[in-house]
Amino acid sequence: MNFMDKLPTVISCCFCCFLRAGTVMIATFSFIIGILFAPNVSHSPGYWDMNPVLSNYSTVTEMTVQMVLGLASIMLCSVSILLLIGACCNIPKLIEIYQWGAIIYSSTVVLMFFILSMFCFFVHTNCYLAAGVLCVLIVCVVLFTLYFIIVTNSLRMSLQFLSSSDLVI
Repeated sequence: MNFMDKLPTVISCCFCCFLRAGTVMIATFSFIIGILFAPNVSHSPGYWDMNPVLSNYSTVTEMTVQMVLGLASIMLCSVSILLLIGACCNIPKLIEIYQWGAIIYSSTVVLMFFILSMFCFFVHTNCYLAAGVLCVLIVCVVLFTLYFIIVTNSLRMSLQFLSSSDLVI
């Protein structure tokens, strides 16, 4: 029994669709989120830009944060594809790989946004709004990741149960 087996379970995603359909939606949503941040690996601006926040004092920090978020986003895109394959082809191991990848991605994003918000609060005195937005984003990332992991874990556990039992249908 691993850590993921102790998580709570749900019987549907968003109170309206089956677990498999919800997991496919989660895979698609995660892939799109990964694509939004991935262009920043090459230090070219993607759909978001930190130049107004950090460019005056710490370009190295900015480039490092962009690169780390970009690499984590590429990893999220990869595990999202694995989740899609795992959900469609009934492979619980691929769903578990997504769960751990989502935890790693979420932890990385929370750490990077926390560092950026600390820069906004303490280094720059004129960007409290940006720091507040980053703190709200941290809470959103944690809540979305937690819900996504609970839904995908419910599908994974149901697939494991169905493959291990000798049910006659």
